[in-house]
Amino acid sequence: MPKSATSEPSVVFVSQYYRPDTSANATVLTELATGLAERGVDVSVVTTDPSYTTEDRQATVPTTETVDGVDIRRLPATRFDRTEGTVKRMLNELTFFLTALAYLLVRRRGDVAFLLTTPTFLPIAGLPLRWRGYRPVPVVMDLYPPMAVALEYIDADSPVRHVWDWFNRRAYRRASVTIAIGETMAERLQSEYGPIPVRVIHNWEDGEFIRPRAKSDNEFARRHGFDEQLTVLYSGNLGHHHELESAVEAAAALEDADTDPVRFSFIGDGGKKERLRDLAREYDLESVTFLPYQPESVLPRSLTSGDVALVTMDRSVEGLCVPSKFYTALASGQAILAVATADSEIGRVVERTDCGVRVDPGDADGIEDAVRFWLANPDRVDEMGEAARAVFDSRYTREIAVEAYRDVVRALVPDRGAEPDRGLETEADAEPRQSNP
Repeated sequence: MPKSATSEPSVVFVSQYYRPDTSANATVLTELATGLAERGVDVSVVTTDPSYTTEDRQATVPTTETVDGVDIRRLPATRFDRTEGTVKRMLNELTFFLTALAYLLVRRRGDVAFLLTTPTFLPIAGLPLRWRGYRPVPVVMDLYPPMAVALEYIDADSPVRHVWDWFNRRAYRRASVTIAIGETMAERLQSEYGPIPVRVIHNWEDGEFIRPRAKSDNEFARRHGFDEQLTVLYSGNLGHHHELESAVEAAAALEDADTDPVRFSFIGDGGKKERLRDLAREYDLESVTFLPYQPESVLPRSLTSGDVALVTMDRSVEGLCVPSKFYTALASGQAILAVATADSEIGRVVERTDCGVRVDPGDADGIEDAVRFWLANPDRVDEMGEAARAVFDSRYTREIAVEAYRDVVRALVPDRGAEPDRGLETEADAEPRQSNP
């Protein structure tokens, strides 16, 4: 259907990252935009040249193109290496913010403007965009400035924090609706900025790409010996704000007790990797292994090679983000070992749905007890893994998310599409809280 003939509203997504950028947010946005385009929505994306990694910055892409039905406009912005410090990263964000805002004010691109928190302060652009006739919708992947405080980028009482919050408060209150990717994030948004309209729409994993796979049929698991013992698998960023030391300490306690063979495997890289290696060497552990990030072609096997998926969430970032590896862990059909508080996003899901075991951050004894439970009750590993995949299929798929975003658009522009379908409701309004896994 030609775009001019569609009865659907037109939307523009604004984000610093879009494919071929390799960031998780770029992947999510690309899948969302193409999903809406497949459903007949007139979709545009305003972004900049790839910049997330060194390899991304080497990519050559056109300034304008249409891919899978999505019109893409790439604007000029600085592309410094984001790992070289906060100043360079902020320059990248600021230059894109300014060029994107100017472009959208001069050349209107849609009825609804979805403003992702990449850059972190992009929701503020909703204030002037309202004057241009857009219906601004912030999409909060990470809640800033509270996240900047949690990561110790700025002080809680700094002038930057207060000014940023001043603008945020006005932007969120005047937004048509705000999208939060988790229940606890929606609660935190309303705690920070008052009774704003929030709709919870979860992110997702590709449930066809990542599917449960028996270890006996998993070449990656066999090659690394994971098929011979209960394996607790962590795959992803080994960064400073991931509490992983307690898992190594639990492995040490299990080795000392001479239990049945257990393997703790860490796949990935990050600032804490050497600290974890040193800790494993200090305990002289044979049950802890470290592997590098795996190529994309290997991920369907590497991410499903364990029995238990370890997912962590630091107390300081509760309600500010949802780790993308959580969706992957659910999709993989492994039992979940959630190192998180009971009131965190992943803690709530695990305890409500019986898809794993939750322990508090830093509780090595709790991790040890969980592993002992699974060793004594291997059937529960399988049952929890099946429950994890069932939770994924019922709540964290791309199809569910795309339909939810389309509902939001139709609710904001009801004369251009179908009747509105709860587009502006919060998750608490849409269904009783206790029924949300």
